[in-house]
Amino acid sequence: MKAQKVITIVAVTLLVTIITIASCLGIYKREEYKVVDVVPDYILGMEFTNSRVVDFEVDKTVESTTIYDKDGNEITEKKDGIEYTEENGYTTVENKVNNDEVLTKDNYKLSKKILKNRLNNLGVEQYNIKQDINNGNIQVEMTEDDNTESIISNLTQKGVFELTDSETNDVLLDNSYIESSKVVYGQTNSGNSVYLQIKFNKNGRKKLEEISKIYVSTTTQVTNNEGELEDNTETKEVAIVFDGETYKTTYFGDTITDGTLNILIGTGNDSATLQQYANVANQMTAVLNSGVLPITYNISEYTVSASVTEAQINFLIYLTIAVLLVISVYLITKLKLKVVFAFILEMGYIALLILALRYTNIKITLEGIVGIIISVILNYMYIYTAFRNLENNFVKNTTAKFALKIFPIYIIAIVFTFNSIANISSLGMVLVWGIITMYVYNLTITQLTVRTIKE
Repeated sequence: MKAQKVITIVAVTLLVTIITIASCLGIYKREEYKVVDVVPDYILGMEFTNSRVVDFEVDKTVESTTIYDKDGNEITEKKDGIEYTEENGYTTVENKVNNDEVLTKDNYKLSKKILKNRLNNLGVEQYNIKQDINNGNIQVEMTEDDNTESIISNLTQKGVFELTDSETNDVLLDNSYIESSKVVYGQTNSGNSVYLQIKFNKNGRKKLEEISKIYVSTTTQVTNNEGELEDNTETKEVAIVFDGETYKTTYFGDTITDGTLNILIGTGNDSATLQQYANVANQMTAVLNSGVLPITYNISEYTVSASVTEAQINFLIYLTIAVLLVISVYLITKLKLKVVFAFILEMGYIALLILALRYTNIKITLEGIVGIIISVILNYMYIYTAFRNLENNFVKNTTAKFALKIFPIYIIAIVFTFNSIANISSLGMVLVWGIITMYVYNLTITQLTVRTIKE
């Protein structure tokens, strides 16, 4: 029995050591001609990484000037010897990029709301957006990553959608007729397809139905120069235009009565290609669903360093070590020799939690670190209770009573997880996984250790 007890303790210690090494140093395997770490990197919040700052400055430049005579006629060509002044009956009008009528506080607020909606629609989890309401300038700060350039490109778009006559450029439908848009998938003879689906409102539905009857391809028979009948195909096309650039031209095969326009983004047979098309469609959807920016901005951007410095991170590390030492001293005074096992188990839990957070791709913010600390403290309380009451049944008494005591933490964790603010959701998700890891870890390894010591 004694040999079995020693083997169990050694096995538990070895398992905890392996988990700790994997958490700290990684898990490596050979891939082709190199050895790589298969453990995912931490996903860090803005506090710990470089951030991109984008300044949206209201464009107040003058594009051109128009001169009118006293009768209101535009002067298209200036003549020598004439002074085009107000004293001589001429009026000069400045054509600004943003007319003075547009530069209102309501439009300033609307622009900020649209940018915020785009950030949310584009899946930006953590950002700061602020505005000077007096001049309308907006500043957006977001985490620097592989998607930053694409996100900025979508933020700076005006967001104007137009369905126009491809020959005359007359606008047939625009944003005012759009109810919503989304990404849909379909299957064609050439493979799987990704579509941008635009749903129009009541008025737009009627107009789209009329347009789909006019812009079609028709084939008629005509007599050629030799007196023979031949097919003559005439196609009247529409242009799909985004922010003044024609995306594609097309015509309608059938009359559209349900107010839904499906725009083909791309077709492919492999998942990577389809994902690329889906990303494009999602970005277009994010812009369309957020609205049209009422104001034109001058855009400038720059990168800022992490707000949490290396010195502050080191301070947190040293503080954590100090807390663990204090916990160890307290355990020694209360649990005597059992402190060794309790300390080893606590270290194992911390290592397993860190591994879980890396594999679940949870973004670690400052609030997330608070969640880690709370989880470590809860696990310490769990282990302390178990070793303090070795005679109790581990599941029915120790675990059940402990689970009831921390019930409010469950509520906080779940509520925070579904919060739209990345900092708050980070705290919630860390707590959720901290609690899950705690019960899985202690109901297996800690329970086995406690049972072995008790015997």
